[in-house]
Amino acid sequence: MKEIFFDRDSVTNSLMQVYGELRKEGYHEYSLLGVGNGGKHVVDGLSEYGEFDDILSCGVSNGSVTISAPSEIKNKNILICEDKINTGKTVKKVIAELKQLGASDIKFFSLIMKRNSSIVPNIFVFEIEKETMVYFPWSIYPIRNYPKGIVRKIFAEDCNKTFKCEEPRINTILIDYYNAQRHSGDNVYLVEDRDEICSIIRFGERPDVNKYKGLFLKTIATVAGKERQGYANTLLKLITLYMYYHDFDFVYGYAFDSVVEMYTAKGFDVIDSIRDDIYGKMYLFVMVKEPKNDKEEVIAAIRRRI
Repeated sequence: MKEIFFDRDSVTNSLMQVYGELRKEGYHEYSLLGVGNGGKHVVDGLSEYGEFDDILSCGVSNGSVTISAPSEIKNKNILICEDKINTGKTVKKVIAELKQLGASDIKFFSLIMKRNSSIVPNIFVFEIEKETMVYFPWSIYPIRNYPKGIVRKIFAEDCNKTFKCEEPRINTILIDYYNAQRHSGDNVYLVEDRDEICSIIRFGERPDVNKYKGLFLKTIATVAGKERQGYANTLLKLITLYMYYHDFDFVYGYAFDSVVEMYTAKGFDVIDSIRDDIYGKMYLFVMVKEPKNDKEEVIAAIRRRI
């Protein structure tokens, strides 16, 4: 997943240029209506460059929109302001509400328009791909927090270290993990705490599950004596965020019954079970990136693939 971060200077420069276009089109004589928190910041920024007829706001909650001063809308020209338009569904609701309240003319401005939106703003600055995440100075940034030890990829010098876990069916030979990272394209990360390897994870890409791209969690293990101290959960968090911010649609894998609860507690769904000649009974778990994907459709595709 691509990410774009706008600082305050870039937003200020964009709004300064937009104000010139608004004057050229006569929109500076309209009333500004900021939609949500982002729209409010856009309205505040535009207001610094000149006077508008009025300043209004529109709250958004659970899919519903609420105009701040509905009695003042009738016969007014309204310029709706957004920081970004994703699908256009919210804006369509705002437009419908403004029409019902008797607005004379309605125009729409947004700093960002995502491609394939259902509505195109009258004026906008940037067009971006649908799956790109955009962060403005007023946005809540996605904070990645790994509090347990040091999370890093496996190094060559780790191959000489000892890693033993209580589950005898899990491979604990670190050189095998290192070679998988070097030659198989797998991702191998570990948590090192006080110079001790405490937990390890290995996962690979699965780009051919129907139209979806996923991650297959091959191994996750914790060293004996360090169980239930958060090290494995840290690595589960890592693969989950890897899915969300690297344009993958799902994570799936197989788990022994003794650790199924660890996955369900982190939001994974157990969708099936199998019996393997070597490993015994295994449970198939999956996490789907929502709302981008339909969970049941992705799960059905995974079942067909495996």
